[in-house]
Amino acid sequence: VLEKAGQLCSGATWHAAGLVTRFGGSPKLKKLHVRSLALLTEMHAAHDVGLHLTGSIRIIEKGHADRLLEAKHHVEMAALYDDPALPTRLIGADEVAALHPLVDISNVEAGVYTPEDGDIDPTLLTTCIARLAKSDGATIRYNAEVDTVARRDDGRFEVTLAAGAGGECLVADAVVNAAGLWSTRFSRQLGMHHPAFVIEHQYAITESIDAIAALPQGERVPVLRDLRGSSYLRQERQGLLIGPYEDAPVVKSAWREQDGPPDGWAWDLFQPDLDRLESCLLAGMELVPALGDVGFASVINGPTIWTGDSLPRCGRTDVPGCGFSREGTGRRLHARER
Repeated sequence: VLEKAGQLCSGATWHAAGLVTRFGGSPKLKKLHVRSLALLTEMHAAHDVGLHLTGSIRIIEKGHADRLLEAKHHVEMAALYDDPALPTRLIGADEVAALHPLVDISNVEAGVYTPEDGDIDPTLLTTCIARLAKSDGATIRYNAEVDTVARRDDGRFEVTLAAGAGGECLVADAVVNAAGLWSTRFSRQLGMHHPAFVIEHQYAITESIDAIAALPQGERVPVLRDLRGSSYLRQERQGLLIGPYEDAPVVKSAWREQDGPPDGWAWDLFQPDLDRLESCLLAGMELVPALGDVGFASVINGPTIWTGDSLPRCGRTDVPGCGFSREGTGRRLHARER
């Protein structure tokens, strides 16, 4: 594993909100999510990777027949792929309130409840996977920025490190592009179209909320998906974290032209801009009034990489021996040699 930085999780991983879910909008994603959370649950039991299995509720507001129909479709599809012990189901407003007492249900028609969803600490998870990989024989090289990747006539790959990393050329049978914010660079070098863009994504963390601080030790409120407000809300210590998806996100077009963030970008963030989130935050406060009773302790505005349809790009490519990991969480390139 060739890691550009001096340690893992720089770039986009360290500031990720860390949501994990069994919910999926398509059969393929649903199966991927169910299997992933099963693995994460096993890993947490063995290694404590900061996984909170709170469950999640997708909120369906009153008067939105199309959204309710979509929710019913998701529930029926989920029945085909769920863990039978953890079925996704449609719940009424009263059950929403019972599961999440901070929700104002006056405008809630129903909710899609997915049990044992939640959030995870992305740094603990990454370092745990790295530790397990090393125990199985993997090598992680830090400060090893990749300059170029090229496919040879014999089907193998030449991976050349930048001059500052020694300029070494490695030969591999297979490569996985897990470079996150920098991933378009290596796709272009291999002649592949890379339909992903770096955007600014913001989330805000509130000050302590009395009702959450009063929860029994170890008890947490479920994650909320506020479809009307285009936001997710989850517990963060004794407050809430709200992360809106903007109607018109700031796309870092210049970064795409220059194949990634500026040199030296590692633990950097953008300036917060809460004005852009006003409509989402107001909708969140209508759903969870406690959001409006406290201030925001911090606002994170960091880069993440998204495809145009928001679906993950992972798996094999049309270049034999080359594959993608889930976009948006790293700055690494993996090479395997026989």
